[in-house]
Amino acid sequence: MAPCWRIPFWLLLLVNVKGVLAYPCEAEIASACPDSPKSDLVACLKDTSQHESPTEISSDCTDFMALNSACADEIEQLCDEEFFTEETMPCLMRYRSSDEEISEKCQSVMRWALPADEEAEETVTDELGMSEKDRQEKEEWREKRKKEREAAIERMKMKEIDAKKEAERRELEKFKEENPEAFEDMKKQQEEEKRQQAEQKKRERLMKAAWERKKRIEAGDDPDAQSGPSPPSRSPNKTSKAGGSWYSTVAALIILVAIGAVGYAVVTGTGKAAGSGGGRSGKGKKKR
Repeated sequence: MAPCWRIPFWLLLLVNVKGVLAYPCEAEIASACPDSPKSDLVACLKDTSQHESPTEISSDCTDFMALNSACADEIEQLCDEEFFTEETMPCLMRYRSSDEEISEKCQSVMRWALPADEEAEETVTDELGMSEKDRQEKEEWREKRKKEREAAIERMKMKEIDAKKEAERRELEKFKEENPEAFEDMKKQQEEEKRQQAEQKKRERLMKAAWERKKRIEAGDDPDAQSGPSPPSRSPNKTSKAGGSWYSTVAALIILVAIGAVGYAVVTGTGKAAGSGGGRSGKGKKKR
């Protein structure tokens, strides 16, 4: 009778034990792989042929198996080899934000296998459940995608331009082979157009130089001076020129007055000398 009661009792215990499980896979390990070492539990749970009794692996246990497998090195080094225990997940959660100690493989599994971090949940600020960091990363991704699209469009444009040039080159080669005389006439016409354009540009430069020369003459500047930016103000130069002209005029008048005075003195002195000579000669005649 004992065996009849004992089997249902253990089956009932296995069924109800999930309500008080300390960690995922606890019931599955007790049912399928109770004697397997912790290092072999993942392989044992995955292989139904190794199960001591038929056992269905729950989704929580599947996630926990993936976590123990992906983070095996971290559990061994950081968590004192606490594989498939109630300390496995709390230990890994302490290092979930450490990029230096947790490998990328382990982090990728921790993102969906571990419970959500309460601090991370508090950072959610909008109705879409996105934090400030998420929005920033999304904006950076959008900016990156925008630049990539612009670069791709630019490359397509360059390819179209190159393809057009190549098509024109081929058409020109074909035209040259089929109509060599017409091709030569076309080349001569193109050269003549280039020559006329060069002459037109030369005439424009000469006309511009003549116009600038005329402007300098009208402004009272040296017409042969090189064209360049005009000085900020020309009033000081005009003042100095006006002052120089005034001083020159006054000096000329002074010189003329001096010359006139000297001439007058010479003429006056000569007349007096002549009169004095005549008087002396008359007196001499009377004495005789």
